[in-house]
Amino acid sequence: MKKIFILSTIVAASMSFQACQTADKKSSTTKDSVSGDTTMVNGNHVAGSEVVESGIDEAGANFLRKAAVGGIMEVEAAKIAQKNASSQEVKDFAAKMLEDHTKTNKELKEFAVKKKVITPDALPADDQIHLDEMKKIKGAAFDKHYMGMMVTDHEKTIALFKEGISNKDSGLKTWATKTLATIEQHDEMAKKIALGLK
Repeated sequence: MKKIFILSTIVAASMSFQACQTADKKSSTTKDSVSGDTTMVNGNHVAGSEVVESGIDEAGANFLRKAAVGGIMEVEAAKIAQKNASSQEVKDFAAKMLEDHTKTNKELKEFAVKKKVITPDALPADDQIHLDEMKKIKGAAFDKHYMGMMVTDHEKTIALFKEGISNKDSGLKTWATKTLATIEQHDEMAKKIALGLK
């Protein structure tokens, strides 16, 4: 009788153990499928389908990422120019860049978050190396380097924003159009100052 009782206890225990393992497998499978469908976007969990429904295509997302890098570069270069430039005109231009691009960067970030697009918060290594080298240049040599860079950068940025304007997303189109007008002003200013430098 004792043997039957012990045997039935062992069988019951092993069955309940198997049931627990099956439940664990199910819960871990559920966890995996949930984590597989979820992504982090700007610090928030969103379902994968929401990214598609945001209305921004890959071209629009790429535009926002490139524009974000360009904006960070303008701000960081302007900070260096305010310290290293010798010309007051160049310092004033840098102050304008700092003010306008800080505002534009904030708008871009807010728009990107709304559209669930992750944009960079820092510069690529090559750009950072360039800025670090710029910190070593002073006076008239700095003025020429910085203003030459501003002419080149703003021409590239104008071309980029013209791509942004052709995007199918109406919000992106509106923001790019408004921002392009400011960038074109910067371009004119940069060219005028660069020509006036000796």
